[in-house]
Amino acid sequence: MQTNYEILKKYNIKTPKMKYVEYNEKITFDTFPCVLKIDSNSHKSEKLGVITDIKNNKELQNAKKKILKHNPKTDLIIQEEIKGIEFYIGGVYDEIFEEVILFGMGGKLLEINKDITYIDIKATKKEIISALKTLKCYKLFEGFRDIKIDINKIINLIQNFQNLLKENISEIDINPLIWNGEEFYAVDLRIKKEKTTKTFQKKSHSLFKNQNIAIIGASEKKEKVGYAIAKNSLNSKANIYFVNPKLKTLFNQKVYTIDELPKIDTALLSIPTNFVLDTIKNLSLKGCKNFVVISAGFKESGNIKDEIELKKLALKYNLNIIGPNCLGIYNSKTNLNLTFAKSKIYKGKIGLISQSGAVLTALMDKASAKKIGFSHIISMGNMADFNFANAIYELNNQKECKIISIYIEGLQYGKEFLKAIRKSKKPILIFKSGKSKESKKAAFSHTGNLSGNYEMIVSLSKLAGAKIVDSIETLIWYKNIKDVFIVTNAGGPATILTDLLVKKGIKLKDIKPYKKQLDKVLPPTWSKNNPIDIIGDATAKRYKDTLEILKNENIFLIVTPQFMTNEKEIFEIIKNYKNVIPIFLENVDKKLDVFDSLEEATKIC
Repeated sequence: MQTNYEILKKYNIKTPKMKYVEYNEKITFDTFPCVLKIDSNSHKSEKLGVITDIKNNKELQNAKKKILKHNPKTDLIIQEEIKGIEFYIGGVYDEIFEEVILFGMGGKLLEINKDITYIDIKATKKEIISALKTLKCYKLFEGFRDIKIDINKIINLIQNFQNLLKENISEIDINPLIWNGEEFYAVDLRIKKEKTTKTFQKKSHSLFKNQNIAIIGASEKKEKVGYAIAKNSLNSKANIYFVNPKLKTLFNQKVYTIDELPKIDTALLSIPTNFVLDTIKNLSLKGCKNFVVISAGFKESGNIKDEIELKKLALKYNLNIIGPNCLGIYNSKTNLNLTFAKSKIYKGKIGLISQSGAVLTALMDKASAKKIGFSHIISMGNMADFNFANAIYELNNQKECKIISIYIEGLQYGKEFLKAIRKSKKPILIFKSGKSKESKKAAFSHTGNLSGNYEMIVSLSKLAGAKIVDSIETLIWYKNIKDVFIVTNAGGPATILTDLLVKKGIKLKDIKPYKKQLDKVLPPTWSKNNPIDIIGDATAKRYKDTLEILKNENIFLIVTPQFMTNEKEIFEIIKNYKNVIPIFLENVDKKLDVFDSLEEATKIC
């Protein structure tokens, strides 16, 4: 096991003075106090395999006897005892993100306290510092009482660890990693080797090069998906070809067979599963590069074999395959709606990516009700080929898209996903589902136990530059608000909202430019400040007069139930002001997106 510690020295990670001895060898050491422990990858304390604070060689001999009594014929390590503050650093080869570092407070209570952060091995120095700042123990690096740890030394150690994880290592623990007042020392090491690697395939052809589109499985039956997609596609500027060997015409257009089709760049498939692979292969040979597979019956129903074949086809013919088992795509540039959603899609700036068709439909319905528009929509489905990293790269190349919103359930190529976020020139919002699910447990190491799907995706994505939202509606509601006005008929809720906004770094704007105008429409007792308290007897007209003066500003508008407050009238007034975030502190008609709580309203920022 001696080579385990040698690998740390290779990457300039300091270790205490130590000596390896065989179980039947005479045992002596020249540095005290020292520690005696078994040379094993197991949890040593659980096996009664470690004794600390040994003061001389006589105590060392006695310690050896005690340890070998419980661990017969086990080789040993004698180690200089380093005292100080206990930290922990570990690494894991994660099936999603590949090599990931975990760092935080160490010791016996590591897995209970869980004061840890995640760091990608390709993280920049800026990302490393941001990760450290998420820890409760970060105060020790700023200076806490008489303790001040040199932050540059832990940054340097983490960067060395980034290089170490490029070795053939699947899991590694250093616990404790001790700061002795001058340096960090790796006191105990457990390491597990062998890891598998995977290759990400970049796309060379745009998914949204959609001029000649075939809808294969177009149907005249209203209950069929092929009917809904065909109908939704009718307003597109692109050339649409309906394909169904059993039909002659549909929506007064000719219906083709596959053999009759002219050259196409995009094909949507809403056909039985057993025809999908051959259809893609045939059209690929004719030059089609984009495929949207609506058809279900693949991995989600146990048919893993055919889904693997989809991936092979994508690699062989250099294709973009969306799905299978997806809702479709939308491209505002050609007004191309290749989805079977019922709601009207408005043109806008949001590129929406969703792994769930049901969630996507709900967001599209909400957006349609508020006339929120999209530049592009991608329903990812099973992601047999086209994945989240591909989608981010694609939307960065689309000038109509100004913001990228993503609903995630799970990832495949985490390393490339983080790279795509770092390189993105457009803001990225992420809502990750599955927070309540337990992480997978690994028996080998602390690192395995502490690495979890939700925590890792959220932490690493945020550090790479994405904004993590905790309300799914924020994916379409999001506003990059820097300063606001608060209009309210009650002072208390406005004070609470102010605190919430300040925590998010949002400022309240100066009232001076509007004070004289507001004096004319508000009672003399109004607050004369921002928040603008228009007093508890505020009518709908008073709200309207105030909004009209502030119509070019971002406004949080609070309505609390009072005897003279007509919520329905206020509700109707708000519809005319797109820059208003309404907060009704009671139940109201939900045809307009309003919020019942102050905290919920701030989530859209």
